[in-house]
Amino acid sequence: MDVFSRNPHLVFYAILASAMLILRIPLIGRYFRTVNTLLHESGHAIAAILTSGEVINVELSSDTSGSAFTKSGSKIKALLVSFSGYPIAAFISGLLIALTVNGQHKIAFFILISIALINLAFFVRNAYGVVWLITFSGLIIFTFWLDNKEVSFISALSVSLISLSESVFSTLTILFLGFHQPRKAGDATNLAKITKVPAAIWSILITMLVGIIVYYTVSFYFPNPFQPIT
Repeated sequence: MDVFSRNPHLVFYAILASAMLILRIPLIGRYFRTVNTLLHESGHAIAAILTSGEVINVELSSDTSGSAFTKSGSKIKALLVSFSGYPIAAFISGLLIALTVNGQHKIAFFILISIALINLAFFVRNAYGVVWLITFSGLIIFTFWLDNKEVSFISALSVSLISLSESVFSTLTILFLGFHQPRKAGDATNLAKITKVPAAIWSILITMLVGIIVYYTVSFYFPNPFQPIT
């Protein structure tokens, strides 16, 4: 453990490796991957509110899929709402990582629990979504109650890295579907219906924007893995 205390970059990548393993555990992996689903659907909701639209409800499902049902006053606003899910999820995940690596993990947790409780209070009504939000909020509150800096840091960074990783995986999935199954490409399909522009084009644009966000997150907030051990 002494080498970890002297080399925080090793801690970061050990947590990243653990996060990747957690994603592969059937039940636990799905549970924590839902964090990205929450951020994704919240992205749609945020865009709807900012464009003077209406959020009818949000659903979080046990298979990590989700839906945000919104109303928009125009096609342009509907386009912005449909486009927003993946980039906003990636941006918030990057923000959580930035806060955590700079010692602001409590603020990262505050952002997460705020998003969870707002969705619980106003938007999510399906059974799994409600149970997930309650238990996830409970885990965050329990971590606060422990009041242990190391546990808080590891927990916040783990959740943030899982969310960013899932953001990358889900974006690559929509890129694949945009070309091979354009009618099942989720947001890209919705964008194609609104604009008549092929889903493949929209999946490329979404992937490019998410790629830029992830690139800057990795460049600025991932420590150098080749840093010498001291």
